Amino acid sequence: MTVTEFLIRSTPRRGVDPPLFFGQGSAMHIPLIIVMLMVITLPAVCSGLPSEQTVPTGESINLIVTSPSEGDEGWIDVVPPHVAVVGEVRAPSGIRSVVVQSNTGEVACGNGTTFACSVPVSAGENMITVKATDNLGNRAEKILNVTIHIGLPPPPAITVSGRVTDPDDGPIAGASIEFESEFTLDNEPLMVTNTTDQDGRYLIENAPGYRQTITIRKEGYKDLHREIEFENLTNEYDLEMEPSGQTVPGFGLHLSVLALLGTFLILRSKGK
Repeated sequence: MTVTEFLIRSTPRRGVDPPLFFGQGSAMHIPLIIVMLMVITLPAVCSGLPSEQTVPTGESINLIVTSPSEGDEGWIDVVPPHVAVVGEVRAPSGIRSVVVQSNTGEVACGNGTTFACSVPVSAGENMITVKATDNLGNRAEKILNVTIHIGLPPPPAITVSGRVTDPDDGPIAGASIEFESEFTLDNEPLMVTNTTDQDGRYLIENAPGYRQTITIRKEGYKDLHREIEFENLTNEYDLEMEPSGQTVPGFGLHLSVLALLGTFLILRSKGK
């Protein structure tokens, strides 16, 4: 029913002049008319209003954590320990905040496109969470797991291989070879030992530190001691040992036997 139809049907039909719309006798119809007008006009009015504002979702936030990396191990000798978390974040609508959390605490890292924060951690395994929020309320999150050790980092472990020979370049088999590091553990020297094979070759693995004191021992030869500072993690280093009874140069074993035999014959002939 339209407003016009409502007014017509509400008009008296007994020859009495109809009352004015807002005049005497029409008060009972005013609330109903207002309701009808609202029902008719409200959809049109509402159609012109903006819909309810919502926070957009799916906005792209590019969050990159450059340090630390997943599964990293760190050695920290400062108490309480902290880990530096570094990265960058991009969002079309701009950055509202970057927050870094750990098992121990939380740090606000501002709202720049790059961030570097020092977050508290504890000894052992830690989960670090980086959360970025843009100006539209969209969020991005990165989770990293790191392990923290309290103390100085261990020295690098090096590998050294080579040959042990005599002055004539002959292989010395069965020689004991010892690498002693400049580092100690509980005031005890850190050593790695091995023996040479039939070709005089040796292999030392996981020797801690670049500076090593080398000791080689073999019966019939003089003990060999060397202090070497290696430059690489993998090295090749040959060593030469001297016989314990060094002969005069040019006076070898065969000549020594002949000399002794000649001396014996001379003495025997004199005895006759």
